[in-house]
Amino acid sequence: MLVLLASGVAHGYALIGRLNALGVAPGGVDAGALYRTLRDLEVEGLVVSEWSAPTSGAPRREYVLTEAGRARLGEWAAVMRERARLVGEFFAAYDSSGAGATPVVSTEMEV
Repeated sequence: MLVLLASGVAHGYALIGRLNALGVAPGGVDAGALYRTLRDLEVEGLVVSEWSAPTSGAPRREYVLTEAGRARLGEWAAVMRERARLVGEFFAAYDSSGAGATPVVSTEMEV
């Protein structure tokens, strides 16, 4: 959520659309869960929100990342970079081991 808000102000349904486009939830993002998460982020001081009145349609709550949210996002980026490095090392070891070429295993026992 923080990385999506890093690019600017967004309302809940726009965030749902972006998350669905990323494929983060097999059946689509649950709106209730998204709004609970946004509320939790707001309580933590990582985002702030305010109501806007668009020229057409109903008013909507828009969310923006705070400085604390940007700092937390930076922390998560460091964690994710390290995880990506470890995954890369795993695949390098896997590929060089020959394990990808799985041998056919006989189910018959030799006597």
